[in-house]
Amino acid sequence: MPQEISSPVTIIAGMLSGFPASAGTDPDMQIRAYLVAIDGIPAEAVWRAAKLFLSGKVRDHNRAFAPSAASFAEVARQQQAGIARESRPPIEVQPEPPQPKVAAYKMQLLRQAANGSLNARRELADMFPDNPVIARAARDAQETMG
Repeated sequence: MPQEISSPVTIIAGMLSGFPASAGTDPDMQIRAYLVAIDGIPAEAVWRAAKLFLSGKVRDHNRAFAPSAASFAEVARQQQAGIARESRPPIEVQPEPPQPKVAAYKMQLLRQAANGSLNARRELADMFPDNPVIARAARDAQETMG
């Protein structure tokens, strides 16, 4: 934010001077309406919002008129959120720890069990007695055999 623009009143007055004045509008009351709308929003966010409106970068804004106080405050809040995002430290993604590889014979047994091998199901159940899915598959295989 430039040093010479510091207060929200100065920022808003400067922005409003960039748009044609509406007939019968009291500039003091207009500035007060903006100040009420931006209450609590930091000057940096207000300055960024004013810059966006003056440069014509706010979508759906008729550039022939000054923004409403509510529209201006909405864009200022968006800028405030952007400033908060920029000030947060980046999140460091931790690489996943390497997982132990599954032995080839276990994968072969699993493949055989998936293809219907009753012996493979029984061997897997012996290897993994605490696994309820494997135990159920072995029990089903046992019942099938008789």
